[in-house]
Amino acid sequence: MTALIVPGEATATPERMPFTVIDQAVHLLDTAAEPWGIQLEVALDGRLDEERLRAAVGRAAAAHPMARARQLPARRSDHTWTWEIAPSLDLDPVRVVTCLDEAAVSHVRDELYSRQVPLVESPPFRLVLVRRPGGDLLLFNANHAAFDGFGCLRLLQAVAHHYAGRPDPTPAVALEEARDVHRLLAAPDRRSRIRRLRLLAGKATDLIRTPARLAAEGARRGPGYRFHISALTEEQTRRLASGGGPTINDLLVAAVIRSVEGWNGEHGRDSGRISLLVPVNLRPMEWRKDVVTNMVLETRVAADRSDRDDSDSLLAAVRTQSEGIKRGGGAALMELIGGWRSLPLWTKQPLRALLTLTGSRLVCTAVASNLGQLSEPPDFGSDAGAVRGVWFSAPARMPCGLSLGVVTVSGRLHLSFRVRTQLLGAEALGRFAGRFEADLLALAEAGR
Repeated sequence: MTALIVPGEATATPERMPFTVIDQAVHLLDTAAEPWGIQLEVALDGRLDEERLRAAVGRAAAAHPMARARQLPARRSDHTWTWEIAPSLDLDPVRVVTCLDEAAVSHVRDELYSRQVPLVESPPFRLVLVRRPGGDLLLFNANHAAFDGFGCLRLLQAVAHHYAGRPDPTPAVALEEARDVHRLLAAPDRRSRIRRLRLLAGKATDLIRTPARLAAEGARRGPGYRFHISALTEEQTRRLASGGGPTINDLLVAAVIRSVEGWNGEHGRDSGRISLLVPVNLRPMEWRKDVVTNMVLETRVAADRSDRDDSDSLLAAVRTQSEGIKRGGGAALMELIGGWRSLPLWTKQPLRALLTLTGSRLVCTAVASNLGQLSEPPDFGSDAGAVRGVWFSAPARMPCGLSLGVVTVSGRLHLSFRVRTQLLGAEALGRFAGRFEADLLALAEAGR
């Protein structure tokens, strides 16, 4: 691919900024065999013009600095890696392919998200325009060290704005200020800090018991991801959002737990403690879905056998933990990693080995992420056609291997099931997805 020059709005000389502790944690886990990339895709009714799309990507990258980021070489004695914000993109991230059927689309999707997005050249993302009958599909893959799901969505919205010739609103906060996670999450007083530390202490059981693992079926040796994407109907989505019952987030988490338990029971495997990794958006409400960067922390929600006696007990256990996270459980993690900034890189790089040495107790059963309801899906203009769907998911390392990403668009819940090929085959993943949807709707009915 050749370099894609961004317009003159970009800075003429490279700027530098350190990795945050969040960037570092993700980067340490990102390998060719276990790529940490964010999936985001948009299905359209019409077609996009290839050169116009490339120009829109360039303009969006000019306006959002992290879209031009690359990683500088570092010494083992350095305390962190450094981002360099390049004045232009080192390579063209856009690729165009033609697919005649959904099997071909699935192959392109699996191949794209199974590859690591390198950071040594900008940009830290790749974009594939899929020509297919019935309308184009835009696949966006970003290295998670640079972007989270909200950052990916914001950048893709910027591309859509420029493609359609609409203004792209400037973020309400400067990038350097937005990335100062320690300032944003600093405990306001000693009492708050003590409460956070108590919340962390309550999670100490994560180091004692190994989480349940999803029973494998139809697995294939070697690295890689496969996907199953679907969407509930508007009526089904309304059933999840009925007033007075559990939140959609709690229903999603509880349904994953219920589905894992049922799947494992079907395969003769005991489930024990089922734990989910649940990302929390650290952005303040005033720019909740703004700023192209990585601003999420991973928190845990778990359910023991006693929590899963019936739907009421399961939903109650999930709700209690969710409320604890809202009271500061996500920010509490900053107390644990706050001192990590001053350590040299050579002390941080054995993290992957540490996960193995602990028996992977720190690796959850599954990942569940929710981007929420999109008031503004990426709209490329009338000539590109209406948005038919938006799908998103986060990565999952083995022995977890299962990730569910959720986003609500046009009144419908869109689901992306992402699984390592070492865990489930395509047919098995489809059956697990069907089980999840049934469990989700049943829990929504029970929670009314």
